[in-house]
Amino acid sequence: MPLDIYDNLGAGKKRDESEGPGARPYVSILFECCHVYARVYRGPEEMAYRGRCPKCLRAVQLRVGPDGTPARFFRAK
Repeated sequence: MPLDIYDNLGAGKKRDESEGPGARPYVSILFECCHVYARVYRGPEEMAYRGRCPKCLRAVQLRVGPDGTPARFFRAK
């Protein structure tokens, strides 16, 4: 079963400037199912972030929209 994602943690934050060329883009997600944080990465040619809860392995996918969002922290419910 997919998880619902919402971005009320850290809305309005800027992207980490320490990301240099070749760095893999990621977002941080709080998996409420197991109360753990994890980074979810996007492939260089992909238009979605894909990952799993590190404890129960529930899948999560965040699509990259045309307007995007400055948020880098999300919650999966």
